[in-house]
Amino acid sequence: MSLFGSSPPEEPAQSTRSGKSQSLFDNDNTAAAGNSSIFDDGDGSGPSPWEMPTPKKPAKGDMVKTLLPATSVPESYIDAFDTLLDSGYNTGAGSITLAGAKKLFEGSGVDADEQTRIINIVTGGQESSHGLGRNAFNVLVALIGLAQEHDETTLDGVDERRRNLPEPSLPAIQHMRTAKVSENTEGSSPSSRETPAPPKQSSPEESPAKSRQLRKDSLENLDADPWGSPALHKGHAHTVSVRNEATPSTNETTAARPLGGAAAGARTTSAFTTHSEIPDSTSSTLANEDASAGQTDGGVGGWGSFGNPGQGGLGGGGFGSSGDDQANQANITGSRSLGGGRTNRHIEETVTVTLLPEKEGMFLFQHRNYEVKSARRGSTVIRRYSDFVWLLDCLHKRYPFRLLPLLPPKRVAVNGRHLATNDNSFVEKRRRGLVRFTNALVRHPVLGQEELVKMFLTVPTELAGLRKQVSTSVQEEFVGRQLPPDLEDSLPTNLMDTFDTVRSGVRQSAEAYINLCTLLERLMKRNQGIAADYLRFSHALINLTEHSESTYATDTNDVPLLNEGIKSTAKHLTTSQSLLEDEARAWDEGVLEDFKKQRDTLVGVRDMFDRRDRYAKDNIPYLERRIESNEHKLQGLMNRPPNAPVKPGEQEKLEQAVRTDKQSIVDQHARGVFIKECIRDELSFFQQSQYQISKLHQDWSQERVKYAELQADNWRALSDQVENMPTGD
Repeated sequence: MSLFGSSPPEEPAQSTRSGKSQSLFDNDNTAAAGNSSIFDDGDGSGPSPWEMPTPKKPAKGDMVKTLLPATSVPESYIDAFDTLLDSGYNTGAGSITLAGAKKLFEGSGVDADEQTRIINIVTGGQESSHGLGRNAFNVLVALIGLAQEHDETTLDGVDERRRNLPEPSLPAIQHMRTAKVSENTEGSSPSSRETPAPPKQSSPEESPAKSRQLRKDSLENLDADPWGSPALHKGHAHTVSVRNEATPSTNETTAARPLGGAAAGARTTSAFTTHSEIPDSTSSTLANEDASAGQTDGGVGGWGSFGNPGQGGLGGGGFGSSGDDQANQANITGSRSLGGGRTNRHIEETVTVTLLPEKEGMFLFQHRNYEVKSARRGSTVIRRYSDFVWLLDCLHKRYPFRLLPLLPPKRVAVNGRHLATNDNSFVEKRRRGLVRFTNALVRHPVLGQEELVKMFLTVPTELAGLRKQVSTSVQEEFVGRQLPPDLEDSLPTNLMDTFDTVRSGVRQSAEAYINLCTLLERLMKRNQGIAADYLRFSHALINLTEHSESTYATDTNDVPLLNEGIKSTAKHLTTSQSLLEDEARAWDEGVLEDFKKQRDTLVGVRDMFDRRDRYAKDNIPYLERRIESNEHKLQGLMNRPPNAPVKPGEQEKLEQAVRTDKQSIVDQHARGVFIKECIRDELSFFQQSQYQISKLHQDWSQERVKYAELQADNWRALSDQVENMPTGD
């Protein structure tokens, strides 16, 4: 099966089909045809999904009010809300005024544009006299925390951090508390007894107890049905587990949204999690200290950093990097802009590849440039696609028996026709392929330390001149290396059998993942198609309401209620369409990239074994026969009669040839041992990718639950709104 083969032809969606092919989701048996193209959509017709406009997501105000209930936030959020209430920023209905919300930004370090953006997200861009309730205020504080961590300030970003909410530094709240304490102190002095005492404020020490009581109340009602059907669990003997109040916890899973329980919380870690009893300023300081400690504590050599922090990367001897080399900034932790968040137990180096908008070069020889940025190295360089090709070619020469990452092709054929290099969808796929290629390089314990890779990432000049010079001087990594005396004996006796077993399994798995990526892309496009149909259906319902009064002109008393219900359905269809678009985008940027990463790894291992077949051959048997022949000739020369004629220097030439052939046998034998050791270490490194598969499925399942709950909330709200539609009873 070709890795970059063409997709089987598919008919356009507008063509007329007969018989069973008229099914809405008929694929024309393309899956059975065995499409194996890695970078092919499997759909040669129809618009690209990246060309579809993304409608503005409606009903954001409802999501803000329900995203972070009081039972699932740290105590500092509740303390901040109570402090603002007691400081006069109260609307009178238990809400915070907009001025109080803006007061939070004082001294927070968030710039003015970001402040306006956050306020618009929370208020929906509308001034309201009702102010912000406790739940909306919690979202506001979480967004401020994300802004201080230089993370993405969106509702999706808040939802990703629900189990690990940031605790921002809020100097304005600290100032209010200090002023309130001073007022209380002055009010209790003899000189101020005639002054009316200000309203009693709960001290910071009392607020955590209040918050814990809220949490306890929610935990005591674990039988509540998250889908809104109280009768479902009636009569069930559920056990209720109450958290020990002596153990503080800032982020707990709410009873109404079970997305994985304690196990899920254990997988997602953050350096900014602190105990709730610590005041805000101290919490921020300790969080930064924890983040620094987590970054410099024993780096791990390896791709996914799945091992123990103190161990090297591969097979005991190891190519593990030092802790200093693996140190990174806190904002480099991998995350997904939509859907379930990605946080690793150890911080990995992350390289970003950005396509520059302007092409370079003359008319027919234009090319695209990419900005390659490494935050850990503090470098930003401009590279073109041919630079990546040159780098991989050099690595093939120096490390032919390593797990080299897969480079996306320069162009792809669809239905026998090559896509143009300016096709937007293909260019974006190639950019993502370059991201996977570059990050796989820097996270490899050996390739990441290669001087060519470091030069590629850090040298700001063009590589055109250096490419010709370096390509001719690259040598295999085993050249000049002496064989340790105990290395060959340390290799397992069944190592070759293990290689054959792994190779067979990798071939099958690689083919499976190639097909899985194709199917997942098809599912993603199908979601986008359903979302587009939802929007069309919504518009059709709105148009229908314009004719209701004339349609039922005999008695129009019930027409207003009828139209109101139809408009509610249209509104929630639009909301569902937006959620489907978001979920498809989350698949595209998250789980699909994870599947492609695993696919690239498997294909890389498969290619490594293929290169071993081509380049690991030796001619030791031939050299042994030639040595035997030359030694026989030497023996004849030494036993010749004293007066027998002999060519001058013939004996010296034979002796030199024997010595050279023997040294060549020693070198080739040592190279064979090094190749076995190298592939063994690469397989030990590859073995860790199985845990990435586990994380992939865990994140995807949580992401599906998230969007299923959002869809269920949307349709449940519609069910309540259409109850008032006329039924004629």
